Amino acid sequence: MTKSEFLSMRITLGALALGALIAQLIVVPRIAAGLAEQHPQVAHLESPYLIAVTVALVGFEVALVAGWMLVTGAVAENASAGRVRWWANGMTASLGFMAVLLAGVFIHAGWVENVGGPPMLFGLLACLAVLPVALILRRWALRSLPAKVHEPVS
Repeated sequence: MTKSEFLSMRITLGALALGALIAQLIVVPRIAAGLAEQHPQVAHLESPYLIAVTVALVGFEVALVAGWMLVTGAVAENASAGRVRWWANGMTASLGFMAVLLAGVFIHAGWVENVGGPPMLFGLLACLAVLPVALILRRWALRSLPAKVHEPVS
């Protein structure tokens, strides 16, 4: 990995983390409050959905931290295979956790509460698409390890 690739990946991860933090603390609560006010018949769903989405965003942020550590491990000369695999597995588990949690929200809203219509189906499909993407990212992260990490320790 070149220095420019390393820098651009870190900038991208930092921007995603900042965006997730802004969404978690400002955007999602405002949207939830606005929708609860606009649709009082489903206002009782504001708190549980807000909590679920906030926890899902925490899962995304954990995945971003793991991605940061993977990028750092990809250029570090002293990266250990166990540590890099641990971060790759953590990233995959965090993304999977986020996807399953949000899929649960979409299933509950669309099929239990019967609100939301087609966007609930599209949200569910997007969440289900995250699962194979997380596995592909894990495979890519493990393949881009420095050659030194792949060598067995004797």
